[in-house]
Amino acid sequence: MTMAQRDEADRMVSQQPAGNGPDRPGKHGKHSRSARRGGQQARRSGKHGTPEITEEMRANARANPDSWLYVIDEAFDPNGPVPSWAVVGAYPVNAAGDVVADFHPNDRYRPSPKALGFPEPSNDLEHLLQLVRTEHRPPSDLPKIVLDSTLFVYAMSPVQRTVIGFHNTDGRVMVPAYTRKTLVPREWPHARAVVGRDIVSLLGGHPVAINPHDLITAVVPAEHLVKALADEQQR
Repeated sequence: MTMAQRDEADRMVSQQPAGNGPDRPGKHGKHSRSARRGGQQARRSGKHGTPEITEEMRANARANPDSWLYVIDEAFDPNGPVPSWAVVGAYPVNAAGDVVADFHPNDRYRPSPKALGFPEPSNDLEHLLQLVRTEHRPPSDLPKIVLDSTLFVYAMSPVQRTVIGFHNTDGRVMVPAYTRKTLVPREWPHARAVVGRDIVSLLGGHPVAINPHDLITAVVPAEHLVKALADEQQR
């Protein structure tokens, strides 16, 4: 299963249907409880893309002199559990409790969809696609969600019940599926809404390309969907 960049997704050819079917941040895996208490959310950026030092941060620094002021990704509650990769970085705090404007970025930081300015997802699948793209969730979580998601697939007519795939420029056949009808290409004659699990047997072994022309897309192999169905039946 792969996440695809937008330019990779654009390689899909739509003209030829193909059948049916207090340490310095970034050096350790964890940061201390006191550092988490001193964490501040990174909501705005200052010069050169560094987090802006707010009055709230300065007050926190005065209460914790001779320490580090950790900046937390805005998707996380700084007072709750924060993984090390959600720490944007840290500012040193001197003995007088002043924030030193010498930001140390965390080289393990993984920006959240919110921090990257991704659009608000409209459903669970779009939300997961964003989390997988930003490495906040593994790609292996996708098949189960795809099974229960509504997808919009290509149809020649409103009554069509088969699945149509298209050749990619490298010769692979993929079945395009969109998470919202507004994302469906205008040149499609029709798009029918299906639940992911209902098309698994129609894929003929071909992968599903989710939102192939959108900002965030994924290619989910048919065999991963088959396995997800089998895992459900074993429970």
